[in-house]
Amino acid sequence: MLFKVFSRSLVARTTASAVLLVSVLIAVPMVVLIQADVRNTRAELAIRAEMATRIVLDDVAKALWDLDPEEAVEALMPLRSIDSFAEAVILGTHGERFASFRKPGVAALSEAAAATAAAVPLTHQDRTGAVRNIGTLLVRLDTGPTDAAIRHHVMVLSGVGAVTLLLVVLGVVWATRGMTLPIAGMTRAMADLAAGDVSVDVPVRHRDDEIGRMAKALATFRQNAIDLRVAKERAEQAVASKAKFMAAASHDLRQPAQSLLMLTAMLRATAPNPKVAESARKIEQVVMTLKQLLDELLEVSRLDAGGVTANKAVHEVADLFDALDSQYGPVARGKGLAFTVPQHRAPVVTDRLLLQRLLGNLIDNAIRYTDSGQVQVACLESGGSLIVEVRDTGIGIPEDRLDAIFEEFHQIGNPERNRDNGIGLGLSIVKRLATVLDHPVKVRSTLGKGSVFSVTIPLAPIEAAAAESVAVEPLAPVPAAPVPAAPIPAPAPAAAARMATLADAPAKEGEIAILVIDDDSFVLSAISMFLTSAGHRVVGASTVAEGLRAVEDGSVRPDAVIADYHLSATENGLDFIAELWTRLGLRIPAVLISGRLDGAVTSRAAEMGVTVASKPIMPDRLSTLVAAMTASRPALSVAGDTSRPA
Repeated sequence: MLFKVFSRSLVARTTASAVLLVSVLIAVPMVVLIQADVRNTRAELAIRAEMATRIVLDDVAKALWDLDPEEAVEALMPLRSIDSFAEAVILGTHGERFASFRKPGVAALSEAAAATAAAVPLTHQDRTGAVRNIGTLLVRLDTGPTDAAIRHHVMVLSGVGAVTLLLVVLGVVWATRGMTLPIAGMTRAMADLAAGDVSVDVPVRHRDDEIGRMAKALATFRQNAIDLRVAKERAEQAVASKAKFMAAASHDLRQPAQSLLMLTAMLRATAPNPKVAESARKIEQVVMTLKQLLDELLEVSRLDAGGVTANKAVHEVADLFDALDSQYGPVARGKGLAFTVPQHRAPVVTDRLLLQRLLGNLIDNAIRYTDSGQVQVACLESGGSLIVEVRDTGIGIPEDRLDAIFEEFHQIGNPERNRDNGIGLGLSIVKRLATVLDHPVKVRSTLGKGSVFSVTIPLAPIEAAAAESVAVEPLAPVPAAPVPAAPIPAPAPAAAARMATLADAPAKEGEIAILVIDDDSFVLSAISMFLTSAGHRVVGASTVAEGLRAVEDGSVRPDAVIADYHLSATENGLDFIAELWTRLGLRIPAVLISGRLDGAVTSRAAEMGVTVASKPIMPDRLSTLVAAMTASRPALSVAGDTSRPA
C-alpha cells in the first residue's frame, strides 16, 4: 500500500527522501555529541574521585595497617563534602572488604555507575623502610545527576531535531506541492486535450520559471489542437460537401445518360443501315463508360464521407465465390483466360456485399491487365483468418509503385489513358472498402510475371458458424413477382370495385401493361418509347398523383410498374409502389430505378421485394427485368396470400 502511494505521488516520494536525508543529518551529530558528552562527564567524575582519594589516602592506609575498621571509617568521613560522592570502600590485598562508608540517602550504585570509581592502591612503609602494598581504596561517585543532565540534553536535542524535521517536512511539502500542483493541473489539462476537450484551461501560464514555460508550451499545444480540430472539421465538411455534390451531379448526369441509352437502343434496332447501327452502338459504349465513371466517383465520395458502413454477419464464402464466378468467369474466358474460384465453405465474419465489391474490383483489375494465362481466386486458412488471394499472370507491378497503385486515377501500363482499361479508381475503392471492412489488403508482384492481391478476413467462431443458417440468400437480382415483407391491408370497397373493373377490361393478345413513373420528362419519354417499341402497352406519369389517377380512372391495368425513386422533395418511388399495391389490392411486380441509391433505400426495397436497378440501366437489362416480372400473371392479391407466384 505504502509502495503504491510512493509510486503514484511525487510529493510523497520527495517528502520521504527529504525526511530520510534530514533525519540522517540530525541523528548523526546528535549521537556524536551525546557520546562525547557521556565520555567527558565520566572522565571528569573519575578525575574528581581520584583527587578525593588523595585527601584521605594516608589516614586510610594507617587505619588499614593498624587493622582498625572504625578508624578507617572515621578517616573516610571527609569525603562526604565532595559533590556527587556516593561510597568509599577499603579492600584488602586479596580484595576482601575491610571497611566502607556510604553517603546517607544514596542507594547502591549500578555497575554502570561503578565504572566511574577511582581505585587507588594503599601502601605502608615497614620497619625496614620497604614500601608494602596493603590494599586498595575505591571511591565511587553518584552518576545520577550527571545522567539526568545528559538525558535532559538528549531530550532538548531530540526536540530541536523533531522541530527541525517537522519544519523540513512542511517546507518540502510546500515547495513540492508548489511544483506538483501546477504539474498535476497541466497533467489533467493534457488528459482532457487527449480526450478531445479543447475547452480546458491551462493553469499557471503567468509564471516565468520552468513550470511557467511548460504551461506556455501546453497552451501552444492546446491552440494547435484547436486549430487542428477546426481544420479537421472544415476538411470533413469539404468531404461531405464533395460527396453531396458528387451524389447530386451523378444523379443529374444519369438522367440524360438513361434517355440516351434508351433512344440509341431504339435507333440501333430501327437503323436503316449498318453504319447508323454501328454509330448507335458506339454511343451506347460511351454512355456505359460515363456510367462507370459516375458509379466509381460516387462510390469514392461516399466512402470518403463515411456514407458506407459495414453490416457484418456470418457468411459462407461458397456463395460469394459462386457469384464471382458467374459475374467474372464469362468475361475472363471471353478474353481467352482461364478463370477459377475455390470450392471452399468456410464461414467468415464480413459484410457480404461490400466484400463482393472489393473482390470484384480486384478480379476486374486482374482481367484487364492480363492478356494471356489465367486469373485465379484462391484461399487458405491461417491463424483464425481466411486469406483470399486474387492471382493473375498479367503485366505485373514495379516494386516502387506497389503503394501508388491504390491512389486515385493511378494506372500501370496505360499512359494513353485508354478507357477500355478503366479510369484508375478500382484499387482506390478497394483500399477504402478494406478500411471500412477492416480486412487488410496486401499485394506482391513480379514485373512481367503477374501479381497477387490478398485480403485477410476473420473466420467466424465455431459457435457462431454453427448457429448461422447456411441457406444464404444469393447475390443475384431479386426474382420476379417480389413479395413485400408484410401483408398490405385489403383494399377499400371503392378500390376493390376499380380493381374488378380493371380486371374485366379487355386486353389485347400478348399485350403487357406497364406503368412507368419518373419525374424527368426525357427519361420518362425515352423509357416509354423503348418499352412501346418492344411491344408493351405503356402508361407514363411524372408524379404520384398522375400515376394513381391513371389506375383509378381505368386508363391502365398494370401488369408491372417501373418507378424512379426520387419523384419530388416529398415523394419517392417506394411509397408510390406501396400505395399502388394498396389501392389495387394487388402486389404487381415492381422495379425501382434511380441514379442515387443508398443503403436505407435498397434495404427497404429488399424488404418489400422490389427489384432495384441503378441508372442508367442498359436496355437489354431493362427488357430482361420486364420479361421476368411479367412472366407470371395475374399478380397476387395483397390481402391474405403472401406467397410468391409460381
